[in-house]
Amino acid sequence: MQEERLAVHLRDRPAQLLEAKKKGIKIIGYFPGNYVPEELIYASGAVPLCLVHGGGSQTADAALSVVPHVICPFARAQIGERLLKNPYYSMIDMLVAPITCQHLKKVAEVWEYHGDLEIFKLGIPHQHNNDFELEYFTDRLRALKDRLQTFTGNEITNERITGAIDLYNKMRELLRKISSIRRTSPSLVSALNFVKLNHASFYADPAFMVEVLDSVYQELKGKHQAIDTDKPRILLVGPNIGYGDYTVLELVKAAGGEIVIEEVCEGIRYYWNKIENKGDLFQSLARGYLVDRVPCAFMRNSAKKRLDFALKLVKDFDVSGVIWYELLCCETYDSESYFFAQKMGERNIPVLILESDYSTAATGQLKTRIEAFIEIIKGVTG
Repeated sequence: MQEERLAVHLRDRPAQLLEAKKKGIKIIGYFPGNYVPEELIYASGAVPLCLVHGGGSQTADAALSVVPHVICPFARAQIGERLLKNPYYSMIDMLVAPITCQHLKKVAEVWEYHGDLEIFKLGIPHQHNNDFELEYFTDRLRALKDRLQTFTGNEITNERITGAIDLYNKMRELLRKISSIRRTSPSLVSALNFVKLNHASFYADPAFMVEVLDSVYQELKGKHQAIDTDKPRILLVGPNIGYGDYTVLELVKAAGGEIVIEEVCEGIRYYWNKIENKGDLFQSLARGYLVDRVPCAFMRNSAKKRLDFALKLVKDFDVSGVIWYELLCCETYDSESYFFAQKMGERNIPVLILESDYSTAATGQLKTRIEAFIEIIKGVTG
């Protein structure tokens, strides 16, 4: 029932947003990676939209008219979605572009070159564990606040920020609770359904999304289902899962495996931590979005922290194998995959490294490799 409500809401959402635009409400898009605080956009009276569409070769290929193949398919898809007039991408009045990986940085520059959109480049320090980096990021968030106030004509008060933090903290908490059900009853929440819920949270009205997530959690928490011990439990690690990039999730399920948890930098909302809602709210946001989280691979000195978090997930979710899913031309994750596989191997945890360019031609090879990997895990655990 909740799935139907959410599907209807998402179906009608573009029309609702276009009506809001007619009333003067700004639609502000931003690129994923969990470095842009939605709370500030929401507190400005604008509608935040995280642009996470990906997975289709058509949109990625459409961007080849303006960028080369060496740009990763997800980044190219962001250009292609705008070129092909995706409603969400066409309606935004302003883009907040975090300066993270080189690929998304180039997307913002392409959009800027075309000159038809207000763009704010949010500086992100590429290190996360020193006071001066926290100070710099806090300053950049204050600059974002100033730009948002000017752009929307609305004052961003501490009271409005507090309310926004409360709302998004509820969303993160509910996603964490729903995901945690997969520790004991993974079949109740499949990886595909959870990722789709997560993706919906970037486009749906946040208050409505919290209501839906709460209903889903209340419905699930009372159910119990025995774990199918014949199904290998998989941790999915990688740089990105776009809205529509579901092939690997589907192939793992079809092969008899079960993805029970994901550790992905872009395209999935980071839901493990809450934002502290007291004191200097800009420093709280800066700390929550920069320091008190698992850093992405573009960050210096990040590999060990991410490995430790993955190992904790392996233990907490009783994982028997890891699929490392990366995108073509993602240099940081490609180079790190060797280190990661080696460290997992030292602990007798099988790792499968997969690479995608969103091409349907590669689906057969992915299917064969995933099926073989599932059989290997069954042999190891057996």
